[in-house]
Amino acid sequence: MPLAPLLLAMALGQTDPYIRSRVDAGDTGTQCLYWTSPRIVWNQSTYGNPDTAGDSEFDAIRASFQSWQDIFAECGNLALVEGPRVDERQVGYRRQGDNTNLVLFRTRDCNTVVPESEACWDDDTCANTYDCWDDDDNTIAITLTTYDERSGIIYDSDISFNAARFSFTTATCFPPTTTQCVATDVQNTATHEVGHLIGLDHTRASGSTMNPSAPPGEVSKRVVDSGSRGFVCDAYPQGQASQSCLHPVTSIDLGPKAGGCSAAGPGGALALVAVWSLWLARRRRHEEAVR
Repeated sequence: MPLAPLLLAMALGQTDPYIRSRVDAGDTGTQCLYWTSPRIVWNQSTYGNPDTAGDSEFDAIRASFQSWQDIFAECGNLALVEGPRVDERQVGYRRQGDNTNLVLFRTRDCNTVVPESEACWDDDTCANTYDCWDDDDNTIAITLTTYDERSGIIYDSDISFNAARFSFTTATCFPPTTTQCVATDVQNTATHEVGHLIGLDHTRASGSTMNPSAPPGEVSKRVVDSGSRGFVCDAYPQGQASQSCLHPVTSIDLGPKAGGCSAAGPGGALALVAVWSLWLARRRRHEEAVR
């Protein structure tokens, strides 16, 4: 990274050991995002990822959640509990009915299966309507989180993998030499995304699980770094309530529509949605990305 962007990143706190997600990303004058429920149930889609050997993708995702759960058991107040596999393929929050903190692989590219004239492009609903990947081709995975924009309390969080463009495996070798060994590791990716699910934003800190760059063959994010571990202990202290960033917490209702929103049920308000992405090292969202 050139010196000037590096200094800017440091000034903005982007190299801190951990950065909490905010209602307005990067704005410390807005509330942090956090869970208040002591038990977070998450579910994997029964469809899994057909291109991953056997059922190893389910075990890899389970291991990613367990890495965080081990930390919560030591110093935190949340329990990340795996529920049964579900046939659900819809991400996002529903005002009416049950909500699932879903983990799924999108194996089709919306650009190849959705007509250009389809209204879902404008509504940003093609992913759910056609069960396809509708984000940038170079994004490996996305965590979609619904929260109250006034209190920061999280209501729902879903993780989608871009299996339409990336070959995910649970192997640890690189470069690829067999069909069991390719570039994008499920557990590496999932561990990063679970960090978003519990309220972490990206940091440029070297070696952080929450660094947004993921070069081919990377597996280092499988192990949660000490900075991210500190977040769990600080934001979710054992024996205490989950910690907000601003006091008092003013609301537990979903806030009004803002940028990047998903529609609520009929007659309901619109829920603010946060979207995070894990990017390949060769292509990044921000100019200040480490090179």
